[in-house]
Amino acid sequence: MGNFTRKITAAAVAASAFFCQILQAGAYTFPTPDWGALLKERTAMVKENELELYTEGSPDSAPYYGARLEPRGGAYIGMTAETSGGFVQMGSYLTYIEGMWQDYIYYPANDMIANENVIATIGWTVMDPNVDYDAVRRTLDMLNGYNKPMLIRFASEMDQFEIGNDPELFKQIFRNVANMIHEYPNFAVVWSPLDLGALDRPFQYYYPGDEYVDWIGVSLYTTKYFIGNRNTSAKDAMYFMTGEGGWATNRIKPLMKFLSEYNIQKPIMISEGGVAVHNAYGESLDWWAAPRLRNMLWSLVMKYPQIKAVNYFNVYRQYETEHYNISDYPYAVSIFNEASAEGPYIHAFGESPNYVFEKAAAGKTLKADSDGVVPLYAHAYEYGNQDLSVNYFVDGQWYSSSAAIPYRTYFVLSNYADGEHTMTIKGGSLSKSYKFYKSGSYMRFGAWPEVHDDIKVTLNGNAISFDQPPIIENDRTLVPVRAIAEAYGCKVDWDGASKTVIISE
Repeated sequence: MGNFTRKITAAAVAASAFFCQILQAGAYTFPTPDWGALLKERTAMVKENELELYTEGSPDSAPYYGARLEPRGGAYIGMTAETSGGFVQMGSYLTYIEGMWQDYIYYPANDMIANENVIATIGWTVMDPNVDYDAVRRTLDMLNGYNKPMLIRFASEMDQFEIGNDPELFKQIFRNVANMIHEYPNFAVVWSPLDLGALDRPFQYYYPGDEYVDWIGVSLYTTKYFIGNRNTSAKDAMYFMTGEGGWATNRIKPLMKFLSEYNIQKPIMISEGGVAVHNAYGESLDWWAAPRLRNMLWSLVMKYPQIKAVNYFNVYRQYETEHYNISDYPYAVSIFNEASAEGPYIHAFGESPNYVFEKAAAGKTLKADSDGVVPLYAHAYEYGNQDLSVNYFVDGQWYSSSAAIPYRTYFVLSNYADGEHTMTIKGGSLSKSYKFYKSGSYMRFGAWPEVHDDIKVTLNGNAISFDQPPIIENDRTLVPVRAIAEAYGCKVDWDGASKTVIISE
């Protein structure tokens, strides 16, 4: 979406002879999409109903790719720096660089970034393919002077600007700049297109290669109308996932499909995004915006734990039909602060969240707290159901109901006898059941092994404490490896991409 102050100018910078020759060689011709197949695909994405039970897990259980500035688990919560007053402490400040050269970060973002323990997300808007690398170097040196970790998304939203008219030229420019950015140890490179901005310019045309990219970013805006048109056709609403289908977890699906198809293993960030909370027509959008704001702030990181940063574009721009600024809307501020404080978010550089979301898959074992309680959540989506509620049932008996995302319930495990039980969640016409076994203060989904609290492990006469008890399964005794390895002074890491435990000295 670019800088909200719109300091963009049309000033041209002299291009190198190399780039001039490429530009003179002729315009790039994009293949014409199969519009029918694309509409069918987008319709299937929008109408795909979803229901899944989630639990809280350790940040170490999240996917991890070892990228620059990537947190082990959880997501930095961020906002445009200038508009973050009145909200829970941010872990990321979003600000902008316009054009090739800028001699400082605009006030007050410069002071805020300099004086707080945050990661800075730099939206570097470059529309013109005539790149002055000397100016790029000066800007990078300026940013480096702040001595802060920075996620730099150079030429963001390239798929909607002139710089994207020739994908091969764009990729060469991006690679050149990425190599420069990688010379600075505090910087990470973010490749960040617009989510659905150009149907005839698919993501794969612009991806420069894994070695040039640290993070995958995306601009993700949930809108009620396509380009602000109240008379949006049903076809356009499907193509661009607006209206009934306008949910963040829908709009990100084309990007996730691209990453899966090309086996791109990178942390993901919502570079900037928002939900239309009001518009130029004067419509009251509270009823429409509230669940979608919750979907953006809760459901995205629930369904996709590889999302490691979420930046909200809390800015009013008068010339746009739909507006995303939430500061003047108490219900929206409350939703943001609740998700920020209670969700799996990071509020300072280098910190970890209290938990990340994990699916309640077979084998997942949970331990109740001192009151015998286990928190459970649901991701639920039914196309056309604006007011979806989720009901929890245990052994066929209603247990609780939640009318708002993240559909959380505090399950009192201690009220149930040891042994096998069934939990069923229902949302609208959707229903899904999970078998679980209860043993003391433990709850395990799927088949229940023999849990042996009496199995003890000692090192040099000192007992090792486990966060989960040893078990006997298929005649094998299994103990948690992390506690043992750490007792030996080793470091234990989890590689989410390859699903490998790495133990090192």
